[in-house]
Amino acid sequence: MAAWKLSLVLIILVSTSICACCWAFVIVIWCKNYVILPDSVADIIYNYPTVLTLVSTVISTTLSTITTTCLSLAAKNAINHYITRPISLVGLRAAIALTKPQPLLQWSHRKLSCITLTFVGLITLLNSSWATLLLPTILVFPVSISGKDLDLGSTAFDAQLGLEIPMLESYMSASDMLDIMAPMSGTSATPLVAADGEYSVFSFNGVSYWISSGGIIPAVESYAGTTSTPGGIGLAYYGGKVMVNTVSNKHQGVNNGSYTVTSVTQQGLSANITCSDLDPDQYSLSFDNITSSVLGLTTTTWQWKASCPLGMGVSSSSTSSSDLLGIVVCPTPAPNTPNTTSFDVLLQGIGQYSFLNPTVCTVAPYVASFDVAYEGQMILVDDLPATNIQPLQNNSMNVTTFISNVVYRLSNTSQTTYNNPLGELLRLSTVGPGTTSVNEILQIYFSSIVEFSGTYLRSAYSAEGADSMMPDLYSDESAFTSLNGTTYIITYGWYSERLTYIYIMIVLTLIWALTVSLAMYSLIQEHTHPRTSTDFDASNPVHLMMASSAED
Repeated sequence: MAAWKLSLVLIILVSTSICACCWAFVIVIWCKNYVILPDSVADIIYNYPTVLTLVSTVISTTLSTITTTCLSLAAKNAINHYITRPISLVGLRAAIALTKPQPLLQWSHRKLSCITLTFVGLITLLNSSWATLLLPTILVFPVSISGKDLDLGSTAFDAQLGLEIPMLESYMSASDMLDIMAPMSGTSATPLVAADGEYSVFSFNGVSYWISSGGIIPAVESYAGTTSTPGGIGLAYYGGKVMVNTVSNKHQGVNNGSYTVTSVTQQGLSANITCSDLDPDQYSLSFDNITSSVLGLTTTTWQWKASCPLGMGVSSSSTSSSDLLGIVVCPTPAPNTPNTTSFDVLLQGIGQYSFLNPTVCTVAPYVASFDVAYEGQMILVDDLPATNIQPLQNNSMNVTTFISNVVYRLSNTSQTTYNNPLGELLRLSTVGPGTTSVNEILQIYFSSIVEFSGTYLRSAYSAEGADSMMPDLYSDESAFTSLNGTTYIITYGWYSERLTYIYIMIVLTLIWALTVSLAMYSLIQEHTHPRTSTDFDASNPVHLMMASSAED
């Protein structure tokens, strides 16, 4: 008899412990709003999703079995006491049904049918309730980030740039890098360089930009690119680690997650570019050529001259063929005496590039706020119209001069002995199936070069160590602009806003209350009306037949 009472006490303790743990878990979720699994566990779930299903199913099935067993044992003991009273056969059948459990479905006994149906329904919902409670789901956890970035349109930055721009040509490593990367940035942005007209990826300093760099540098540490020591600071820069001046406002307990997507609004640099046929009333473009022969190789040296409303421009190149694309920046950049906030690029094709008539592209750089997405180790600058557009003013002439100098160097170095890469790109637009016009290609090409120039300037003056080498710039708050955004951490865990937790706790609490009530009923009845034997089981038909025979 003592063992029987002990089993009832154990049923109460087990049921109460399980229910208390459930409530404690749910209360923690409600209090913290998020309960997040460690990254190591989340990574396993992310890479092996079937493991999560297996583990949660095993645990939920085990707990459901324990809970159901406790309820069945409590119900069986309560019925053994209840059967000592006068009871109808239907009532006895209903009581036995509760121990199976299975419903009693008789229309003539609707009350008993509803009781047994509710009881069996709760038991049936147990497994799904446990599975829903224990199964972690995908969480998208927003974390705000904030920081600052160099303001390329500020007077302070332009003044710092003005100290170095006269020495631009002396930085050979940086100049060589710009000569290589500038045309690459323009080419990668055009839709003609990839199969089926798809855009490609431009990479600089270990950072991958979708289509174009947008004149930005990474605002997220994990996307910052190379970690090598910078080869130089300022205009001597030709690659190396760039500082990320952002802070993540991540609360304690928030992990890095299995995957992150970040959206940041930050300052970029681009340009309004319009390309059209050359207007002879405002522009002029001419050339002289001198042909020479050395060791049987004929070389032609071309000297281009241009006149535009902003001034004069010149460029030169040499070829061994008659195929030439002349490019002239007007006015010719004057690093020692910057005097313009915009410039023109004049072009004319000769030979196989003769389809390009004399053309002028007017370039007006500006800084603006861009929406930038960081996802999958790729940086995407939104192509929607930028906000807070600020054309470079008279206090930013050094920035414009630097950009025009990048294009000027391209005009003198892009022409090879036998062809011109930009000319070949334009020629593709005339023979390919696409609908992009030559002028549109030119606008995309030069716009991307301008944006890369902005990215280079930010990188050069945000390189690791720049703050110590340029204390005046970094101590001037006007040289910086704020940036802000949100990182969405994708991980696994539990979220308090799910209403299913209310349904789950109602089911589990009702099961607990019913189990404890039945067990307490048995203990009270045993105390007031003790049974002489605990072997009799009212839910066993054989025991009932034997008891009836004995009474007869």
